[in-house]
Amino acid sequence: MSVDNGFRYPVDVRFFEVDSLGVVFNMWYLGWCDEAMSAYLEHLGHGYRTLRASGHDAVLRRAELDWVDSLQAFESAQVRVRVEHIGSTSFRLGYDIERTGPGERAGQSCAHVSITYVCVAVADRAKASIPLGLRTALEQDRSGPGVDPAVPA
Repeated sequence: MSVDNGFRYPVDVRFFEVDSLGVVFNMWYLGWCDEAMSAYLEHLGHGYRTLRASGHDAVLRRAELDWVDSLQAFESAQVRVRVEHIGSTSFRLGYDIERTGPGERAGQSCAHVSITYVCVAVADRAKASIPLGLRTALEQDRSGPGVDPAVPA
């Protein structure tokens, strides 16, 4: 398991997420990253409700996935979220998916994902600058020690 204190989102593999080979079907990794992104932005104080109330949204532009190992039904994992890049209208988050729980394979890397999000205006879906509050929160998290949501502040 990673030793840093970055944001982590827990995942429990559900039976319906596995394919005929008995491993998690590839699309679920993106779904987990989407859930982790929502929780991460909420943790930063700029979740979807806050973004949309300010007239903005963040939409997926590009996703890159590298699978390292397969998860199986009823295993547990965590998605570690980190800021990889902040531009003027977009930001990129990196996700490291690691197996958790008991056993010798705990802490083993399963996938690395990198997703670029573009900020848009809700009214017309036109590209927009990253809202200042979100930009500041992303910059602070990128340069700070990070936070573990399981540990109270």
